[in-house]
This record gives sequence, C-alpha cells and structure tokens, in this order.
Amino acid sequence: MRRGRLAGLTAVAMSALVATTGGFASRPGIAGREVIKIVGSMPGPFHAQVTAKGAFTARGYFIRRKASLVFPKGRLAVRRHVVTTTYTPPNLATCWFKIQQRGTFRVFYATGSYRGLRFGGQFRSTFSGRLNRTGNDQCGSKVVVYHIVTYETGKIP
Repeated sequence: MRRGRLAGLTAVAMSALVATTGGFASRPGIAGREVIKIVGSMPGPFHAQVTAKGAFTARGYFIRRKASLVFPKGRLAVRRHVVTTTYTPPNLATCWFKIQQRGTFRVFYATGSYRGLRFGGQFRSTFSGRLNRTGNDQCGSKVVVYHIVTYETGKIP
C-alpha cells in the first residue's frame, strides 16, 4: 500500500513537472524566421557586436575562437560551411579591398533560455579593409582598418 501511494505521488509530481516545463525536451517556445547580424570592426571593441531579430530578439557579442553568439539569456554555438568566396583586390590608389563569402550555417548547441534550439540557414559575410601604404600606388600586406558584416538568416522550426 505504501509503495502504491509513493508511486502515485511520483506520477503526479512528474506530470506537474512536464506541464510546467512543456515536456522533457528543453526546446524553447521559439519558432519562425531569425536574422542574426554580426558587426565587427578595427578599431573597435574586442568582440563583434551581435543583434538577433525575428523569432527572438537579443543583443550580445560574438566570440570568434569558439564561434559562439553570447546573449544575456544564453549562448548559441554556430558552424559555418563556406560555399563561395569572392575577392576584390586592393585599389592601388586607396589600398581598400573587399572579400565576400556565402554559405550555410548551423546552430548545433545552445545554453540558457535557448537550450535545445537547433536551426540553420544561409549566411553572407562582407569584409572590407584597407592595407598599409608602402609608396605611390603600392600597398603593403598589413590590414590597418577593417569592417566586417555577417548576416545569418534561418528558419527555426
């Protein structure tokens, strides 16, 4: 009798837990189109600034070494697969150059409020920079100033 009552209380407690958390899958109630914008520059802050708009809205920063998007409510880890790269050589009068990349990305790990979130989509990145000048119509190899903007657009199921 005692064992039956304990099992009944455990079942009630588990059903209450499932009802309050939305199930055992810790996937957040987030769905829809998401656009993540990453902006980095030199001179500028150490980490690139990140803005997410769409299914959820957040502002944070990007850790390049770990490919992590850090927001106040959690982190997203991203893998990218570059499909095309376009390189515009430097203009010899100004030493400005541009690199564009396109491909796919995948969020493979999430923490905090985003735990369980998995989605992917397309990304495009534009890197504009200026090389040091070494003489008239000559550019060196050191990047003096740069600005990079990356858009990751995907659909959260």
